[in-house]
Parts: sequence; C-alpha cells; structure tokens
Amino acid sequence: MSVNGETSRKLDPTGSRAGESVRVDQTLSGRWRRDNVQGTQELHPSLIIIFGWLGAKPPHVRKYADAYRRMYPSSVQLIINSDPLRFWKPLSVRERALEKAVQDIAGHLSNMHPGNPPRILLHVMSNGGACSLVDLASVLRKKCVEAPAESKCAVVFDSSPAPVTFAIMNRAFTASIRGRLRRYLAMFLVSAVYVVTLAVRAALRLPAKPMERELTRLNDPSLLPWTSTRTPRMYLYSSGDRIVPASGVEGHAAGARAAGFPVRMVHFGQSGHVAHARDDPEKYWSAVRSFWEEASR
Repeated sequence: MSVNGETSRKLDPTGSRAGESVRVDQTLSGRWRRDNVQGTQELHPSLIIIFGWLGAKPPHVRKYADAYRRMYPSSVQLIINSDPLRFWKPLSVRERALEKAVQDIAGHLSNMHPGNPPRILLHVMSNGGACSLVDLASVLRKKCVEAPAESKCAVVFDSSPAPVTFAIMNRAFTASIRGRLRRYLAMFLVSAVYVVTLAVRAALRLPAKPMERELTRLNDPSLLPWTSTRTPRMYLYSSGDRIVPASGVEGHAAGARAAGFPVRMVHFGQSGHVAHARDDPEKYWSAVRSFWEEASR
C-alpha cells in the first residue's frame, strides 16, 4: 500500500473487492482508503482509525468514513468493526484477527517522511469499539510497534465508554434485532450465555468482569505507541443513551482528567446510542473538526 498518494483505495461496504482492501476476517475487518489529493494537508490527520460499534452494519459505519473524507480528503482511513463474538473468543484469537491491521499501521508509521510525523485521529464508537481499541493496543505492544516521539494523536469517544451491567449488556446485544418475539428470544439466549460464562470464569478463578478492567486500560497514557498524557480526548454522549449512560461516560472522563489527559465533553441532549451524528450532524462534526484543529497545533 502507498501512503503517499500514489494509490487510491476505496472502501467497499458490500465486502467485494474494490481497488484493493485489507480483510482481517469475516467479522473483524480493516480496510484502507485514500483519495488522490495533490500534496498532504499539514493539519489533516495522516491516519484516521474508526472503531465501529457492536453489530454495526458496514453502510452505517461508512457514513462516518464519508464524513471524514469530506473533511480530510488527504487522510488514510482504517475501519475496524466490532466482532459480536469478541467477548467469547480467547485473547489469542482476537489478536490474531488484528495482525494484518497492525502490519498496515506499522507500515504507515514507518513510511512517514522525516519532519512530517504521524498525525493520528482515533474515533471510537460505543463499548464495542473501545474493546477493539484495547485489543489493537495489545497487538501493537506485542509486535513492538513504535511511533516517532513527535507523533500527534487525538481520541474521539462516541457513546463510550462506561461500566457494563447485565441490563446494559443485554440491551447492547439485542438493540439491532427487529421484532419483539425475536428480541425476547435473543435476550434469553444472551442471559443464558452470560450466566454460563460467569459460572465458567468462577470455576476457573478468572476475573468475573474482564471488560471493566479492559475499559480501565483506556486511561493508561501509554496505551498506544503514540499516546501520552498530552493526548487529548473528546467524549460525545447524551442523557438519552440507554446502552451507555451519561453518568458512566462522565465517570470515565473524570478518571481521564485525574490521569492527566486533556478532556473535552460534548453533550447531545436526548439523542440515542451512537445516534448523535444523525440527530445533530452540524454540532457533531463541528465538534470533531474544532477538536482536531486544537489537538494538531
């Protein structure tokens, strides 16, 4: 892949090959996208990584990629979709699924020209996207991927993160299911799997709530090779979100401030889970643009 503009790669939401794409596996995929633009915009991100929410359909995530393309046409984009079975897969399996994406990120970092350090914008959607970020960080660390000390980074958290309760988990896994009967059946299955999982973890003396520990890692300044306490973050959230409550997001943001991160909060009233961009696109994308402009100075 070229990261200097010689090659154009398009995101194909149907899963067919358009130009060239990077596929990690059937449920967790990363694809590169680059428009031919003469010259690199100095204030544009050199790389935008979008972490989709649990069960997100590719056309829905593509809307965010399209918005970023209009804002930052010179940026490379990588989309990592959240695997619905991620919570029941061993860490080794999850990490293996991300190896190709990590190779491409490492290639992007190494191909940046001297005097033009990486400028990386992370857009993390819901707790599913946050967990994908944690998995990516684990693989980057194990592969000893490094980034230049002068790299710039900013993190956007959309409807994320927040502690996971049983009720919240049930709503997250069944939110996209249509029909009351099918939703109730899905809730029963999720509940059964949840109880069995707790029993197995208890029998093996494993932590009962590993996801909470994973989300805590998001406030580690050295989570990624290019992050530190100087890495700003913006939380986009609402009081109408029934899956990731505002109180949970505010609690995580308070922890981030205590760890030394610059934090910005943008509240979207009563909009639903990962619906803030749909309900108020002008406010949403204006916030993202101004946030990046400040972070990239």
